Amino acid sequence: MSQISKSVSSVPRFSPLRIRVFDTCRLRYRYQYLDRVPAKLRPQDTAGSLLHRVLCDFFSKVPMAERDEQRLVRMFEDGWEALSPRYRRMKGVEKLRDKSLAQLRMFAQQHDLSARPLLVEPYFQVEVAPQVTLFGRVDRIDEEAAGTLHVIDYKTGSHADEVDAKQLRLYAIMAEKSLGKPVTKTSFWHLDDGDTWMEDFSDEQRRLSHSELLEAVKQMQSITDFPPNVGQHCGHCPYLHACSARDEIQRRRLAEGW
Repeated sequence: MSQISKSVSSVPRFSPLRIRVFDTCRLRYRYQYLDRVPAKLRPQDTAGSLLHRVLCDFFSKVPMAERDEQRLVRMFEDGWEALSPRYRRMKGVEKLRDKSLAQLRMFAQQHDLSARPLLVEPYFQVEVAPQVTLFGRVDRIDEEAAGTLHVIDYKTGSHADEVDAKQLRLYAIMAEKSLGKPVTKTSFWHLDDGDTWMEDFSDEQRRLSHSELLEAVKQMQSITDFPPNVGQHCGHCPYLHACSARDEIQRRRLAEGW
């Protein structure tokens, strides 16, 4: 696994995930980052983590001559067998296995398995403003023919109708500051249906993302009220078991069918 870091002073640290959680639901933010409530992960979270690990290892460790769909599938199956027997006996887990294998086969058919990513799962830590450090791990970075960078994020779950690219753009900011090269493309690669979402990373987006980041940090450092934001995202929240809005969430799920 590749790792790149930049020495920074001891200042408050913020991740793109933390920013996204703050934007999505202030109550979850409190549970996750302030109260440190233990998360309750779903079986599909484990399957998704395995998919990410397999793709990372495939592009970083498998020799070019050995890369094909069969090798990709075999790596997943080996990783699946290494999961705990208790997990593999859970209800519905076999369907997750079959779905994950289908996603990898689709990936093999749609994407270049001989690609040479510049980095896979690099860890970045950069000071983006005085007293503000941004850190996180990016799924993949490709180098374009012109020497510019393409930041790629794998998505294993179903995706929403509207794309929220804030987190992806923050990955781009970290990559630029760490690698000293401009990011010109950012992409979500959805493994569930093979859909690819891509945008050009413009100077305007770069400035807007930086401004939004600093505003979010300012609010996080002064916030005293943590209201819930009930919506479809609640259905896969790892803090639902502890949420004070559980009854309202249940009513909304039944009424709205999510």
